[in-house]
Amino acid sequence: MLSVAVQQADTLRLILATRAPAVARAYLHISDLSGAARALVDADSAAPAEVRCRPLARTVIAEIARANPAPAGVARLATLVGLTR
Repeated sequence: MLSVAVQQADTLRLILATRAPAVARAYLHISDLSGAARALVDADSAAPAEVRCRPLARTVIAEIARANPAPAGVARLATLVGLTR
Protein backbone atom coordinates (compact mmCIF):
# COMPACT_ATOMS: atom_id res chain seq x y z
CA MET A 1 0.00 0.00 0.00
CA LEU A 2 2.69 2.48 1.00
CA SER A 3 4.81 1.72 -2.07
CA VAL A 4 1.85 2.51 -4.33
CA ALA A 5 1.39 5.88 -2.61
CA VAL A 6 5.09 6.63 -2.95
CA GLN A 7 5.03 5.59 -6.59
CA GLN A 8 2.03 7.85 -7.25
CA ALA A 9 3.73 10.76 -5.50
CA ASP A 10 6.85 10.27 -7.63
CA THR A 11 4.73 10.16 -10.77
CA LEU A 12 2.98 13.38 -9.78
CA ARG A 13 6.33 15.10 -9.13
CA LEU A 14 7.52 14.10 -12.60
CA ILE A 15 4.35 15.36 -14.24
CA LEU A 16 4.64 18.66 -12.42
CA ALA A 17 8.31 18.92 -13.41
CA THR A 18 7.36 18.73 -17.08
CA ARG A 19 5.09 21.75 -16.62
CA ALA A 20 7.57 23.77 -14.55
CA PRO A 21 8.99 25.84 -17.43
CA ALA A 22 5.49 27.03 -18.36
CA VAL A 23 4.69 27.71 -14.71
CA ALA A 24 7.95 29.66 -14.34
CA ARG A 25 7.09 31.69 -17.44
CA ALA A 26 3.69 32.51 -15.92
CA TYR A 27 5.41 33.72 -12.76
CA LEU A 28 7.65 35.93 -14.88
CA HIS A 29 4.61 37.46 -16.57
CA ILE A 30 3.40 38.66 -13.19
CA SER A 31 6.93 39.80 -12.22
CA ASP A 32 7.38 37.14 -9.54
CA LEU A 33 11.04 36.16 -9.93
CA SER A 34 11.14 34.15 -6.73
CA GLY A 35 8.11 32.08 -7.78
CA ALA A 36 9.65 31.43 -11.19
CA ALA A 37 12.95 30.46 -9.62
CA ARG A 38 11.25 28.18 -7.09
CA ALA A 39 9.29 26.38 -9.84
CA LEU A 40 12.46 25.65 -11.81
CA VAL A 41 14.63 24.68 -8.85
CA ASP A 42 11.96 22.36 -7.45
CA ALA A 43 11.46 20.76 -10.86
CA ASP A 44 15.20 20.33 -11.28
CA SER A 45 15.33 18.29 -8.10
CA ALA A 46 12.54 16.01 -9.38
CA ALA A 47 13.50 15.72 -13.06
CA PRO A 48 16.74 17.48 -14.00
CA ALA A 49 16.53 16.66 -17.71
CA GLU A 50 13.13 18.35 -17.95
CA VAL A 51 14.63 21.61 -16.75
CA ARG A 52 18.10 21.44 -18.22
CA CYS A 53 17.25 20.28 -21.75
CA ARG A 54 13.95 21.93 -22.68
CA PRO A 55 14.35 25.11 -24.74
CA LEU A 56 11.60 26.95 -22.84
CA ALA A 57 13.25 26.12 -19.52
CA ARG A 58 16.61 27.37 -20.78
CA THR A 59 14.99 30.60 -21.97
CA VAL A 60 13.29 31.18 -18.63
CA ILE A 61 16.48 30.34 -16.72
CA ALA A 62 18.33 32.92 -18.81
CA GLU A 63 15.65 35.55 -18.15
CA ILE A 64 15.71 34.96 -14.40
CA ALA A 65 19.52 34.79 -14.31
CA ARG A 66 19.67 38.32 -15.74
CA ALA A 67 18.01 39.65 -12.58
CA ASN A 68 20.39 41.40 -10.30
CA PRO A 69 21.07 39.53 -8.11
CA ALA A 70 19.92 36.25 -9.61
CA PRO A 71 18.32 33.81 -7.16
CA ALA A 72 20.97 31.33 -6.00
CA GLY A 73 19.25 28.22 -7.34
CA VAL A 74 18.76 29.77 -10.77
CA ALA A 75 22.34 31.01 -10.88
CA ARG A 76 23.40 27.40 -10.29
CA LEU A 77 21.03 26.13 -13.00
CA ALA A 78 22.31 28.76 -15.44
CA THR A 79 25.85 27.53 -14.85
CA LEU A 80 24.84 23.87 -15.19
CA VAL A 81 23.14 24.41 -18.54
CA GLY A 82 26.02 26.54 -19.85
CA LEU A 83 24.32 29.94 -19.85
CA THR A 84 26.91 31.52 -17.55
CA ARG A 85 30.47 30.83 -16.55
